[in-house]
Parts: sequence; C-alpha cells; structure tokens
Amino acid sequence: MKHTNDKMLSRTVKNKALFIVAMLFLGLGIFVGRMSYSGILHETDSPTQEVVHAGEKEQAGHEGHEHQAAEEIAPDDLEKAVCEHAMRIIDCDECRYEVGVVKIDPSIAASLIQTGMLADMERTRMLTFTGQVELDRTKAVDVVSTGGGRVEQVKKLIGEKVAKGDILAVLHSADLGQAKADFLEVQAKLELTQAAFRREQGLYEKKITSQADYQNALNELKAAQASYAATDKRLRLFGLETEQIAGIKNEKENGNFADLTLRAPQSGTIITQTISVGTIVDATESLYAIADLSHLWVWCDVYEKDLAILQEQFAQEKSLPAMVRVKAFEPIAFPGEVDLVGHLMDEHTRTVKMRVQVKNPEGKLRPGMFADVRVAIPLPGQMMAVPQVAVMSDGGKDFIFQQWENDLWIRRDVSVGDKCGQFIEILSGIPRGATIVTGGAFMLKSDILREKMGAGCAD
Repeated sequence: MKHTNDKMLSRTVKNKALFIVAMLFLGLGIFVGRMSYSGILHETDSPTQEVVHAGEKEQAGHEGHEHQAAEEIAPDDLEKAVCEHAMRIIDCDECRYEVGVVKIDPSIAASLIQTGMLADMERTRMLTFTGQVELDRTKAVDVVSTGGGRVEQVKKLIGEKVAKGDILAVLHSADLGQAKADFLEVQAKLELTQAAFRREQGLYEKKITSQADYQNALNELKAAQASYAATDKRLRLFGLETEQIAGIKNEKENGNFADLTLRAPQSGTIITQTISVGTIVDATESLYAIADLSHLWVWCDVYEKDLAILQEQFAQEKSLPAMVRVKAFEPIAFPGEVDLVGHLMDEHTRTVKMRVQVKNPEGKLRPGMFADVRVAIPLPGQMMAVPQVAVMSDGGKDFIFQQWENDLWIRRDVSVGDKCGQFIEILSGIPRGATIVTGGAFMLKSDILREKMGAGCAD
C-alpha cells in the first residue's frame, strides 16, 4: 500500500514539472513573436515615408507647372499657349483639361451630347400652380331611363367606348307598354273619327245633313287628332323614333311590346354603371355616365399674390398657354390653355379657382389625378437663355461648354439671371449665336475636373 502511494506522489510531481516547463516555453514564444512584429513595422516605416515624400514631390512638381484657368485665357490666346511638354496646350492630351478644353470626336459627340445655338427668347414669368384633373362637364352626361322597369339585358359595361345611339341596355317597362297601348287605342279612335268626318262632310256638301252635325263631326276629329298627338309625343319621350312608332302595331305579338331600349346620348367612354340584369329601376335613377375623356379640365388654386397678373392678362384678352404634368407621366408635358379665373375667393384657403382646358387624345390623364400646372406670363423685352441642364457649376461658378473648333469644346464661365420654366437667363460670359452643349454637359464637366478625382499631368 505504501509502495502504491509513493508511486502516485512521484507521478504528480513529474506532471507539475512538465506543466511549468511548458508555460516557460509558451512565454518565450510570445516574447519572440512580439519582437519580430516590432521589427517588421520598423522596416516598413521607411518605404511608407518614401512613398509619401514621393507623392509630395510629385504634387510639388505638378504645382510647378500649373496652367492658367480657362476663364483667364481668351480663345485666341489658347491657340498660342504652350504647356510643359513643349506643345500647344490644346493639342496636349495630358494638359488640355487644365484650361477647360475638351476634345471629342464629332461622330462620338453626336451620340453623347445635344447642342444648340444661343439666342434670344421672349421674356416671360413662369407661375406654378397645383390642381386636380376633372371631367369636362360640357362633355359628360348621365343616362337616365325614361321609364321605370326591370333590366332584361345589359349590352355595354363600364370602361367600354360607345358611339352615339349605341344600345346600352334593354328594360321591360310597364310604363312604356301602357303608353303604347294608349297610342294604339287613340290611333284606332282617330281612324274611326276620320271616317265619320269624311261621311258627314260628303252628306253636308250634298245638303243632306245639317251644319250642326257636320260641325260636331269636325270637333270630334280635332279632339281625336289632339289625343293622337299627345300619345305620339309621350312615345317620343321614351326615345322612340317615327319608324318605331309606325311599327308598334307589329310588336303586339312578338314579345317586345314593353321593351324599353336605353341608348347612348353621345359618344364617349362609360365611366359609371349602376345596373345589372334583374335590377328594378325608375325614371329618376342615373344608370350610366358617359364622358368624352379626350378633353378634360384641370382646376387649380390661385393665391392672391398671383391673381393680379392673371387678371391683367385676361383684361387684355390674351391667351394664356399652360403646361400640365402629373406624377404618373412626369416627363410628359400636356399642353393646355387657361380659359377661366374664378370670381369667388375661398375664405378658408384664400385661393381662387382657375380652369385649364387640356387635350387628352391618348387617354393618359385621368380625372382625379393631382397635377402641377405652369403658366407662362409674357413680359416686355427679350432675354438670352439656355436650358437649365446646360449650365454646370463648380466651386461656386456657373459655366457652359461652347464649341470652339470642330472637335474642341471650351468651358465658358457665365453669369445667370432669372429662371423661366426649363430655361435660365444668361447675363454675360458668352456671345449670342454661339453653339453650346444643351444636353450631356456633365460628361464634358467630368473630363475637365479629372484633377479633383485624382488625375494630373504626367511628368
């Protein structure tokens, strides 16, 4: 037993010794690793500093041959200006951009940019309004049945386009049936009265009957004619034409005697429908609504600050063109014309209603859409203007690209004035008649600003 305990104690001592040795080796390894890592960092310091110094030298070298800014050099002087590569700046692919000149092949330019000529345009003031698209009430109609009854057939549905006179629905109408029956009764009575009058007239002419009998026969004829005219008028109120009235006798046996045909009173699109087969209707209900959607109104809110100039234009009976835009078709401007400025001011919103007539041949505008409306008010005089997208900005300066030669475009700093819709006034910096970039100018801008993006002249 004692021998076994000694053996276990010896094994425990040996394990502790091995653990201490292992910890010493681990600590030594961590120390060596840290020393090696510090050495690596020390070795990489110099190359990094050298790269930084080289960059500073390169920048210093670049600053040493900076060129004049484009706005400081006249076009005539640019042709003579020489860069550090001993060649004309405009011919140097590495230095040209520093003086605001871009070279682009005409065949490529045709597909990348749009150009135009700087010219005068009429001076205008652009007013902006918010509004809502609505139906043209002169081109919309409610379809009401001329008599009560039960819907037997529905020929046209909501959303369909119809022409004037198209059958919309067929109703079984007791009112129409009674009106036709009364007509047939009066018609038969009229025929008898006419025959009796002709007989009395013949006898009176032969002196066989008295004048009183003749006069009674004439009065009865006139009364029968009046009753006939009244029943005929009532049938026409149901929408029956002369041919249909003449054919009533033939309808007694074909089962269509009480059928009331509902027809479209005008051409257009069915925008509402309230009936289906089996519906009971009366003569006061609107069964369909039909509207011509090719022409719409836009009602706008006009604040007091814009009311005076609008009123002045209307006083001079001047046409006020307008451009309508909606969110669904934002790139499209729908042409319209202001034809009415209201006479009452809303006491809550402090606005007056303005109506814009707008054509909608493709049906893109929908009643209920919100719209932005711009109205150009003509002002005296002219101004030199360009599209707003033609004017670029950098460092607080506005500039335009002007064509200098066939394949060269030069930056020209300009002073801008008022905005007018999509155009902006140019006060100075570029001559009238100059060819400029009106679209895609940002591509040329990115070329002359390449230095800001990390590029520079090559040494």
